[in-house]
Amino acid sequence: MRFGEWVKHFLVYGLGVILMNLLPALMIPIYTYRISPSEYGVLELLNRSQEILLLFLSFGLRSALLTFYQMGKDEEHRQKNVYSTALQFLIGFGFLVTVLALFASGFWSKLLFGTRYYGQAVVLILLGTFFEMVFQMAVLYLQSELKSSMYVTVFTTRLVLAIILNLWLVYWWRWGLMGILWATLIHTVVYSVAVTVHMFRQTGMNFSRPLLDEMLRFGAPLMVGAFAMFILNNGDRYFLNIYGTRADVGLYALGYKIGILSMSLVLMPFGKIWSVTMVDISKRPDGPVELGKIATYLIAACTISTLGLSLLCPYAIRLLAAPAYWEGYRVVPLVGAAYIFYSWTVIMDASFYVTKKTLYKLYNVTIAGAVVSLFYYLLIPRYGMMGAAWATLAGFASFAGTTALFAQRVYYIRYEMFRIALLFALGLMFYKLGSFIPVTPMILGIALRTLVTLAYPVALWLGGFVREEERKAIGAYWQVLRVRYLSGAEAQARP
Repeated sequence: MRFGEWVKHFLVYGLGVILMNLLPALMIPIYTYRISPSEYGVLELLNRSQEILLLFLSFGLRSALLTFYQMGKDEEHRQKNVYSTALQFLIGFGFLVTVLALFASGFWSKLLFGTRYYGQAVVLILLGTFFEMVFQMAVLYLQSELKSSMYVTVFTTRLVLAIILNLWLVYWWRWGLMGILWATLIHTVVYSVAVTVHMFRQTGMNFSRPLLDEMLRFGAPLMVGAFAMFILNNGDRYFLNIYGTRADVGLYALGYKIGILSMSLVLMPFGKIWSVTMVDISKRPDGPVELGKIATYLIAACTISTLGLSLLCPYAIRLLAAPAYWEGYRVVPLVGAAYIFYSWTVIMDASFYVTKKTLYKLYNVTIAGAVVSLFYYLLIPRYGMMGAAWATLAGFASFAGTTALFAQRVYYIRYEMFRIALLFALGLMFYKLGSFIPVTPMILGIALRTLVTLAYPVALWLGGFVREEERKAIGAYWQVLRVRYLSGAEAQARP
């Protein structure tokens, strides 16, 4: 894929991601002014539990679908069978598991919260999980086809519906936690059915048992690894629930959500393109060098966005949430820094996927899951939500280290270590500089912290971080944009 095509799809996905993250952000005031931090903690634990169930229901086939679809691009019939076979299997398997789990809703409520009071909430989250799994698998077809505009439209309209439903059920009708869960179930059912019907119209209803066996062998090792990744991403909430209170979980969850916002704005659009192009790039003679450059660019983008969010988060949380939630801002910089390390592992994972040696990924994430669990145990009982944030940073840093250790053995990528180290060092320096600026008065604080954020990429540009060929590529693409859009607008404005 050419540079211009990369940028085109990145911008389309990026616009969608901005909308997708902006709209849920607008729901934060609805939630925080209608439910307490304790109920927000219940919601967070339900959502995190949904994630682990999604891992089980998807059977490790998410990565298999993207990889097998790319590798079968010369066989159109096989490509279509990849999705139709997988989704038929997952619908049947997921339905059976969900029905069995529904009979034990009271048990799951007792296990999570120490009471059967939330049994109905568990029922709604279980039903929503089944339809969410179907939706996520079906919508991957749009991503594999690089139908970025349609992909973004689906997610954006779904979230608009979510906003409307939450305003109706949570804000106006004051249904609280149950209103949030009912709203989620309704829009999930609507869009899972619509996207699945569209996918089957494109692929047909063919089923290939040999292809399913091949995909399951590919994806099965990833299930254990995905569970370890779940511990990395979500285990801190469960430790906080044990050693703290559900209100602690609620405050931490809100800060965590804001902390990963900048990552979402970069990683999500990047990931939609990356997952369907990494195989082709790796097969090129200069693949290891190109992958190393992409890692540098991704880390740079993540560092810039995280720096800005970390410095401005005290204002963001005051704007979005009720006063009872404001302390959550303290975890944002640590969580954001943790996900910069995670962004690097996204590139490292290419080594496992392109060589089909996913067993190494299993070893890697299992070690990382054990390490971060140790940090949770040591830090959370003593330091609460700040201990959870530090444990998350330490866990993801160790995860990046172990991923590099295994990945470089199976497919060596030439990472630009000096430039990456420079990104980290300068980013930390500018953050410390910006953190000395008082939060109040608000207008002055926002202005000065924004200037520090903007000074970081300027320092990279003026300090020689950007190479000459990169400057030329950026300049050339800017000319294309200027001619295509700005010049056209000027021409229309002429009499």
